[in-house]
Amino acid sequence: MFFPSGSSTTDAWYYAACVRYQDEIFHPHHLLYNLLGYVFCLLPSKAGIDVLASLKVLNSLFAVSALIVIQRILRMLGYDRILMIVVTCLCGFSFSVMRYATENETYIVPLFFAFAASYSLLQYFRSGEDKSLLSAAVWITMAVLFHQVYIFWWIGFFVSFILAGKKRPLLIYLFISLSGPLVYLLVIRNVRGDLQLSTITDFILGDLREGGNMNTGGKGMIFSIINLFRSYVQVHGYIFNLIKSNILYVIPGIVAAGIAAYSLFGLPLKAEKVSDPRFAYTHLLIIILQFIFAALASGNAEFMVMIPVLTFILVPLFTRKCERFFVAVLAGIAVWNISYGLIPLHYKSDAPEQFLCGEAFSNSGIIVVASDDQLLRNMLYYQTGVTDIGNIYRSPANMRIKGLDPATLVDVIDDALASGSTVYTDCTGPAAVSRASITEGRMNEAFFRIYELIPVRTWPSAMGTRTVFRVMRKM
Repeated sequence: MFFPSGSSTTDAWYYAACVRYQDEIFHPHHLLYNLLGYVFCLLPSKAGIDVLASLKVLNSLFAVSALIVIQRILRMLGYDRILMIVVTCLCGFSFSVMRYATENETYIVPLFFAFAASYSLLQYFRSGEDKSLLSAAVWITMAVLFHQVYIFWWIGFFVSFILAGKKRPLLIYLFISLSGPLVYLLVIRNVRGDLQLSTITDFILGDLREGGNMNTGGKGMIFSIINLFRSYVQVHGYIFNLIKSNILYVIPGIVAAGIAAYSLFGLPLKAEKVSDPRFAYTHLLIIILQFIFAALASGNAEFMVMIPVLTFILVPLFTRKCERFFVAVLAGIAVWNISYGLIPLHYKSDAPEQFLCGEAFSNSGIIVVASDDQLLRNMLYYQTGVTDIGNIYRSPANMRIKGLDPATLVDVIDDALASGSTVYTDCTGPAAVSRASITEGRMNEAFFRIYELIPVRTWPSAMGTRTVFRVMRKM
């Protein structure tokens, strides 16, 4: 809430635009998120408060609420006061939670509902009362309605009821869960006008067919492992840029590494008996299912947001004498993620993108070849209400990755230069090591070798220098 992301993601701008202009209020993958955002922003927007900023506050509030629910779960699991506080803080300081709690993304709100469901499920395991079972079914259905990826949390509960071998709770769970598909059908009827099978499947699975990126190859698995690690602690190439800009930035890393080394002397011991085994194994299954799906989705980090939180909750159930270890891990993670995650991302500037947006919108004759064309379109959509101004093009690397021929971009640039139009790009120049830089390699640099690139504006920062170039014919 106090350190929101200073440079929002492509999706964050788009969701904010949808809320601001009441467009695509119901998105199939996160059906109710934009609706919640719209309701939440009604009063702040009338008071002149920025919609995007308000939505970041919304996510922060739900993150805090999720931690409160987690603390109740820990108390019911019998954790002592110190361990309960440490585990709750670990959940909050994990990078996946910290990252999305300070951004307008769709992963924190359903996380709250999922843990509310787990709390009710634990109550049901303890009491056997129908009201707890009903609450668990309602909460987990809400989680899925706020993001489809939480269907694997729902499946974890479902498997638990099957293995218990009792029909009545399983039938109650399934009956209450039917409210989720019913909500989808009501929305589809309202948005698309009919309930034909093709309409339903197009609404629910359309984005997957058009832009889904499922990858079971070696590179996808590598990204999966890296992003799994990143869900605990921030790992990004800009950290090296921070250290290059000021050697003092190495201090948090040394401190965190020292604490991590110290924690190895207090590794928890394996418990003779798993505490609350039904709860523990249900949520262990959820971790496995979520990771498998994230791995199939090219190691998508967003789909792993719940994994570190569930891990920290479950470890004490499978081990003993873990307090000393967890205290050290908490100290290391807090120092690292605040120093290299929360604060740098808060101060990260989107000035280069804002410059390109301003130039492209002010003059339709200007051509922009953008490293992230969709980001610029979404920023302009949010700022102007125009979905596509028509003069922003994707990078050559992005075209090649999408299976398109970059040669068509040569025609666009050459025609623009022949007519005296200005062409800008931010596709070249030094870039921090990231998933995008690894995937794209040197494709953009190779493409622009046939042109002369003149620096127009440069934005130096501790996270790395950004430059916008003007594309000219080679003399």
